[in-house]
Order: sequence, then C-alpha cells, then structure tokens
Amino acid sequence: MQKRSSRGRARVEDRWHRPRRKGEEPPLAAWCVDPKHGQPGTLVTTARHGQGRRWLARWVDNDGHEASKAFDRKAEAERHAAGVTADLITGAYADPKRSAVTFATVAEAWLGAKRAANRAPKTVAGYDGLLDVVILPKWGDESLRDITHERLQAWFTWLATDPAARKYPKRDAKGDVLPVGFSPARVTQTHNVVHQVLGYAVRAKYLAVNPADGIELPGKPASRELALTHEQVRQLAAETASATVRQRSDTRPSLTSLDAMVRFLAYSGLRFGEAAALRVGDVDLDARRVNVSRGITGVRGKGRIEGDTKTHQRRPVPILTTECLEELRQAVTGRDPAEYVFPGPDGGPMTVGWFRVRFDKAVEKLGLTGATPHTLRHTAGSLALASGASIVTVQKLLGHRNATTTMNVYSHMLPDDFDNLAAAMDSAAKAVGR
Repeated sequence: MQKRSSRGRARVEDRWHRPRRKGEEPPLAAWCVDPKHGQPGTLVTTARHGQGRRWLARWVDNDGHEASKAFDRKAEAERHAAGVTADLITGAYADPKRSAVTFATVAEAWLGAKRAANRAPKTVAGYDGLLDVVILPKWGDESLRDITHERLQAWFTWLATDPAARKYPKRDAKGDVLPVGFSPARVTQTHNVVHQVLGYAVRAKYLAVNPADGIELPGKPASRELALTHEQVRQLAAETASATVRQRSDTRPSLTSLDAMVRFLAYSGLRFGEAAALRVGDVDLDARRVNVSRGITGVRGKGRIEGDTKTHQRRPVPILTTECLEELRQAVTGRDPAEYVFPGPDGGPMTVGWFRVRFDKAVEKLGLTGATPHTLRHTAGSLALASGASIVTVQKLLGHRNATTTMNVYSHMLPDDFDNLAAAMDSAAKAVGR
C-alpha cells in the first residue's frame, strides 16, 4: 500500500517498483532484472510493472483532497511535485479536476457577483453584451484547463487584425474591405472581461494562474478630446435650442430650456446622466451648489435606470457662472423639490437620444466635427484649468475617482514651465561652483 502524502507537500513515487520490506524474502521472479530500470536485483516489481507511466507525483492539498499526476520520467515528476508544493505553500494551488469547468459556467458566476455588488446597470449590461456577442461563442463551451495563454493571444490578435472578426467589415472609399478587425478600444474591452472572468476563476481555485495575463493588445492611437471655447459654447447652446427636428417621435415640445442645459453641462462638468437625474431639491442657489448623487443610464432591455453615480460618490458641484445661476433660478423657482431640473417632454428625466437629435443638428451646423454631449463635460475641465484651477479642483469638479484620471486626461494642458526650471537649476549649479 502506497504511503499517503503529507498535507501541503508533494512527493514522487515509482509505480513499477517498491522497496523490499523488512524481513521480506521476495521470490526470484519478483525482482526487476531490467538494467534500464535500475540495478538488477535491487527493486521489487509491482503489479503495474511495465504498464503505463512509471513515475507518479502525488500530493494532498490544503483542504485534505488527494491528487496525483503520472509522468514517464522521474525528473518531470519531481519538477511537477516541486511546483505543486510551492503553489500549496504560497496559496496559488488550484485543483486540476476543478479546471474541467467551462468558461461559460464561471462567466455566469462572475457576472452574478457583479450584479450582487451593485455595479452600475449599464456597466453590467456592457459586460453581458460582450460575453453574449463576442466571447462566449468562442470560449463558452471550453474547459478552463484548455484555455491557454498562447490560444488567447492568437484570438486577440485575430480580433484586432482580421476583417472576419467584425459583423460588418470596414471598407474604404472605394468599397474595398480594409485589413482591420475590432477597434483597439473594443479589443481592450473584450480583454478586460475575459481577464476578469479568468481572474475570478483563479480566486475561486479553478485555475492556478490567469492565462489572460500579459496578452499583447493593440495600442490605442494617441488623441485628445475636443474641448470648446466660451464662444463655441454660446453658439452651440443657441443652435441646440433652435434646432428643428422632423422625426415624429421627437417633435414634442421641450419642457427644458435647452440652451441653459447646454451651458450648464459645459460649465459644471456633470455627466449627461447626472444632469438628467438632477432634482429641484438638489439645487442650492444660496450656496451656488448643486448636489450630485444620482445618475440615469439607458440599459438594453430595461429602459432608463436611475441609480448611483458612476463612481458611487456624492459630490457638491459649484455653479461657476452668474448666467448659469440665474438660469437655474428660473428653472427651479416655484417647483416641487422632487421634480427633475431638466425634464424631458413627458416630464420625466430627459433621454440622451431626445437631447442628441437636437444637439447633433447644432454640431453639424457649426462644423464641430466629433462633438458629443461628453464634449461638454471635457470642456468644463479644460476651461477650469485654463482659468487657473488645480488638478485636484478639476478632479472634484468632474467627480473623478482619483487625480490620476484627471492628470491622464488633462496633463497636456498644464504649462511645462521649463524655462523657469532651467533658470533655477542653472542658478543652483553656479552657486555650488563659487
């Protein structure tokens, strides 16, 4: 009978031979005489002699479960045993049998955990959409143990470079198919979901390591978001308010002064969903503040959902211009605190679609190519920095989770001050030499 391995340790066994027991006198036929196996006459054969793989790495995990793996060579078994022992000691061990579970099973558990953690409905819907449309058709039925780093890298490269990856291939002006796949941003989003699902599998001990670690992804082209000038904000506000639409569903009269809303977005930095969720009771005219605590997003299959802000944080936002202050005063005076500050035509929260029909017409008329409602938020940060605000102040204004995000977006606007630095360094260096 083979000796049971100690918990947390792996050892190697010879399945073809056993040591001679104390006081035992095995018959002559029981001794191994094959010189390839060792010194003839020193090893007692087992019932498995010459059958299957000779060397067995055996271990008991930290939960008391026994496992093993057979090898042809002793050195291979010893390397595996050493690796298992190290993983057991460091906590990185995963039961090989558990890795037979499919990617789809783990993805469902991961997505359920996201929902239970009250992640933004739109975020969860985005994960769900990527899984359904892009990821699960490829990996859903695969066992985790069959998903390797090499296979994942090949797939992400294919997504980025092969026109067949797209439902509708990209074409040039002549109609010829371009040799490109998903956009770099889409590939990165897809990798983010795959990496998170497999990371969940590692934490749940389905896998020892995440095969999506270190995947080479296409670089995102360097670009700067469009920011408007004060004059462009004025023009865009006026054109949005006067835009004429012909879609039957969009001809209902506005209950909101759209020029005031455009100005408010451009000088407050609120996300559109935050502005849409703003209630009359959130506006403090005396303190020149609006208290932002909610956001509205459109979720596929569920319509408009009102919940926490993107960062799950409440923040007071200053009303920076007198014009915005007076326009907000007109918008909220005499109204119930529970009413929306910027209602849609039905009195409920304004939808981004209803707003964009008018906004996009104004953008087209003014030639502001690439401008979106998010441009107004970026404009607020840019104009604040241009007016002398610090990065930390802009971070608080925009509700970024940390100042790193703000720096990444707006660092190109900060003066380098290299001339003053050179003068100071030169002066200090000369002082030492005197």
